[in-house]
Amino acid sequence: MKIDRRNPAHWLLLAGFWLQSALGIALRPLLRSRGTIVLYGHKLNGNLLALHRYMHANSGLGLRPVFLSMDRDYLRELQAQGIDACWAGGPGCAALLARAEALVSDHGLHTLGPWRGVYRKFGLRFFDVWHGFGFKGFDADDYRTLRRYDEVWVASETQREQYIRMAEFDPAIVRPTGYGRTDALVKRSLDADAVKRSLGLDPDTCGKLVLFAPTWQQDDPTRSMFPFGMSAGGFLDALEGFAQSMRATVLLRAHLNTALEGGGGRSCVVQVPFARFPDTEAILFACDALVCDWSSIAFDYLVLDRPTFFLDVPAPFAKGHSLGPECRFGPVVPGMDALLEGLRNALADPQGYWSAHGQAHLSTKDYVWGAYADGNATRRYVERLLSFREH
Repeated sequence: MKIDRRNPAHWLLLAGFWLQSALGIALRPLLRSRGTIVLYGHKLNGNLLALHRYMHANSGLGLRPVFLSMDRDYLRELQAQGIDACWAGGPGCAALLARAEALVSDHGLHTLGPWRGVYRKFGLRFFDVWHGFGFKGFDADDYRTLRRYDEVWVASETQREQYIRMAEFDPAIVRPTGYGRTDALVKRSLDADAVKRSLGLDPDTCGKLVLFAPTWQQDDPTRSMFPFGMSAGGFLDALEGFAQSMRATVLLRAHLNTALEGGGGRSCVVQVPFARFPDTEAILFACDALVCDWSSIAFDYLVLDRPTFFLDVPAPFAKGHSLGPECRFGPVVPGMDALLEGLRNALADPQGYWSAHGQAHLSTKDYVWGAYADGNATRRYVERLLSFREH
């Protein structure tokens, strides 16, 4: 759940979560057991979803994943799908935290955070799989809570080195595993037509898919998600005309932190908001090309070896870069005409695109992922988790 600090109801939810966390400590000596793994994040997606699916597919492990959230409406959606989920503001939360063997997060702990040290003393293990490896720079202040986890599981040796050097992590707790969410992309194990149907598209008529997925304002409050000084209408109209001429479809995916207005009303530009379609990897798998700016989504898409275009716009990061501009592995386009021409050529001749840019893709993939984009990241998550039973 994304917290709005201006919403009084959200403060009440945070207070309820804090209270349930405190009660869970009191119950832990009575209820503590093995096998229950709490998954905590905004949504059950990304690395958490990959871990959830792996545990269910390998029931012999004896691990029971339970998603914990403050968002009651979202929990009802999950429960309607048969997913084991718990509300952080109710008494079930205290019992869940009292029983749990481990907690895996991808976006911090909210008001459970102040109790983390006490829970660790009572045997609850904390692991993190984070939600992205991208361009944005960071420092030690950004990861104060994570530095006190049992382990953080990162994308590669490159990300491990950055955590240690830039955020002052203890090297002993930073473990390169790969990102579980990329396993399905690496293995090509998803059904693209099924994904298209889930998005409301007809696979027989939608044509090739182009995903436009910019990052949010980040540290620049004046920043627009639409590039080159264009209005939302002007930019989307240009994409609409391109899509009609190519018999293609453009998917518009605004960042979770971006409120998009005026994106509808076009037949070939389809919004796929995070709130309705949280499984980003499925969308990536179905798409034939990606357009982004400084979004970390580029590095997930990188493992698919497909055309990727970067908008030549300023980076909105106050703390510089982690992965630098040299990691923009596809064409950097300076304007709308160059973007549309590049997309036309790439969709018509993907092999021509690869001949021109394939080496940049491969060298960047080796730097960003190394040996860990092999389809086995989620298995390594579970191996790391189970290794703590020996401690």
